[in-house]
Amino acid sequence: MPLPSWKKVLVVDLGFLGDTVHSIPAIRALAQSGALVDVMTTPVGAELLGLVPEVNRCWTIPLRKPSPPPWRHLSTLLAIRAEKYDAAISFAGSDRNLFCTGWSGARDRVAHLTGRNSWPAKWRLTQTVSRRDRAQPVFEQRLSVLRDLGWEGGNPGWAWEISPEDAAWAKSQVPSPFLHLSISAASSPLNEWPLDAWSDTLHQVWKKSPQTRVVVTGSGSQREIARQADLLSLVQDERIQNFFDPLSMSRFAALLKATKLHVGLDSGVLHLAMALGKPTVSLFRESVGRPGWAPRGADHQLLIRACECNASAEQKCSGGRAICLSQISSDEVARAVLTNLTSSRASG
Repeated sequence: MPLPSWKKVLVVDLGFLGDTVHSIPAIRALAQSGALVDVMTTPVGAELLGLVPEVNRCWTIPLRKPSPPPWRHLSTLLAIRAEKYDAAISFAGSDRNLFCTGWSGARDRVAHLTGRNSWPAKWRLTQTVSRRDRAQPVFEQRLSVLRDLGWEGGNPGWAWEISPEDAAWAKSQVPSPFLHLSISAASSPLNEWPLDAWSDTLHQVWKKSPQTRVVVTGSGSQREIARQADLLSLVQDERIQNFFDPLSMSRFAALLKATKLHVGLDSGVLHLAMALGKPTVSLFRESVGRPGWAPRGADHQLLIRACECNASAEQKCSGGRAICLSQISSDEVARAVLTNLTSSRASG
């Protein structure tokens, strides 16, 4: 059975960078089925989706942590209702997504449930899709929602429209080869690795690969700027280059596209690097949802540690330092980085 003959679809995707990255294959699949696709998303999601040719329009909701209650943005929801969409779909099953899907005014209002959704959030939905297999990659989970609705296509993957100007800018910033380093996690400091370990890793990499340069980026927040500055002080090497100010999404994607390797944490930047086709080295705390979020394949090396906090659902770390991640040694990370750099040189 094919998808319903929807001509105008709203995707409700109120998450942050990694969430939006993993929604793009499903968004593209909807568009390729013949629907005009608009997306209700966050500012960072809207900027990223501006690089996706199949997205017609973004409705932007300025979420933050902690996020405001859904009724704060009723004016946007009223404008959405006036569009009279054939369908509204939420692939990510938070209550906020479900609420906005249910009150979108669309004829068909479909949402993926997590199993923990409140009754008021589900109230106005016309169809629900049960919780997905969390061992699957998140983008596959979202495509499987469409399959439950009748879609029979193959994974369209990601497509990006990065301007030639931004691509040229990225190549002009840093001589190749260079690796991209992401040392901060907006979601939680407990996803971060100690700065002294990052410094030691870079010095080990330079012993074996002295020509490799390093680019470090951040969100521009005071905390991330301070971490980048502290890393510079620890490293004391001209081969490291910091971008303290936030880059436009097009420039940031162009910079990631130009890198040989992304090295970083469990964060949205990792997912964007994966979607841009770049090899990665990443550091993860073990969790129930980790298999879905972790990149897979020979180009991606994961360093994982069991996390007592996640296992017990009780916060046991203090001072913003993750005990589990600090058990990953700089030797391990340096070996993983050098392995990826060597294999990329051999294949390139």
